[in-house]
Amino acid sequence: MVEILLGTSGWSYAEWVGPFYQSEDENKLTFYSKIFRTAEVDSTFYSYPSRGLVYGWARYTQPNFILSAKLPSLITHEKKLDISRGVDKDLDRFLQLMTPLHTRAKLGPILIQLPPRFGKDYTRLEAFLKILPTDFRFAVEFRDLSWLREETWILLKRYNVAYTIVDEPLLPPDTVITADFTYVRWHGRGKRPWYNYFYTKGELKAWLTRLKEISTHVDEIFGYFNNHFHGYAVENCLQLLKMLSSLNEMQSATLERIKEYFLPTTTGQKPKEAPKLVSAMSFEDLLSAFIPKQKLIRTEQIRDDEVRMLRVDDKIIKSEIRGYHVVIDLERCEILHDCPDWVRCVADKTFCKHLGKIFLLIPRVKAEEVLRRMFSELDLWVFKPYLER
Repeated sequence: MVEILLGTSGWSYAEWVGPFYQSEDENKLTFYSKIFRTAEVDSTFYSYPSRGLVYGWARYTQPNFILSAKLPSLITHEKKLDISRGVDKDLDRFLQLMTPLHTRAKLGPILIQLPPRFGKDYTRLEAFLKILPTDFRFAVEFRDLSWLREETWILLKRYNVAYTIVDEPLLPPDTVITADFTYVRWHGRGKRPWYNYFYTKGELKAWLTRLKEISTHVDEIFGYFNNHFHGYAVENCLQLLKMLSSLNEMQSATLERIKEYFLPTTTGQKPKEAPKLVSAMSFEDLLSAFIPKQKLIRTEQIRDDEVRMLRVDDKIIKSEIRGYHVVIDLERCEILHDCPDWVRCVADKTFCKHLGKIFLLIPRVKAEEVLRRMFSELDLWVFKPYLER
């Protein structure tokens, strides 16, 4: 029987405390692995994980839990799979770090997500596919329409690399099978950002039919919901599992708890809010989307004279704050920073108190413009340590 493993892209989101997690202090991945069989690691796209962190993923999850992982952006976005720039060594370094998961049979496919404006280049792609070790599984997500053609499918089949089937506004959800497994990503159908979206039962039922069709051609299906706003990904994933008749008792209880959490306010519960259009969001709305309230309080405690603004223009925002560096590169869609708390912010693309202070200090019109752009195009932005530049 084909195994269908469904989960979410990432698991550490502040908005999930309440509807999904019971406490902000609990080990989120450990709890998550008791509910779902798989998750997609999004943080590896932004920086290489430490070996200790990967050991933790392997050790503190359930025995049959599977983690898929995104290939670092250094390989896909900065070097664009170019063998002449040493991506073979970058790939080997990453796979070595994944060893604790791989040796415990806890590693799912490695996702090769290409940049939005990286058009078809079969010479470069095949050169990269040739160096992929056959004892690992790989899936590739194209984000440029020029790749969506028969020549691409033939090439992927030659190396048993899965085409990533997507549900999003810009690319068609074509169910192309190029390997003995399939990889699906539900990004959402919102306007901007796409993933601020809740799938209806009708939309999920349509995918149920497609998954059943796909299952006749492959051994395994890995699927991840990326619409993490408000805990939508968790609820939609559980709903689809229920439609597949594979919801266990703990998952069923979790789904009911999420539904109860979002009951109308007459029951004393928090209501599910309809997402605002980005154009209608105020400065406070935009800033709160990136920084939790408790951090915002600490942000406001930083004195203005502790910040040195070095440059603010249409290309870059650069400053020094309490001895730390902040660079917001508007052309490259990068934020670089070096405070200890920033390491924890990189994975889920949130702000530390220093980033929050920068946006409180720069002219309000400029701050709103940048925040609105970042919120709308968050998947294009890279958050990483200052020293990596």
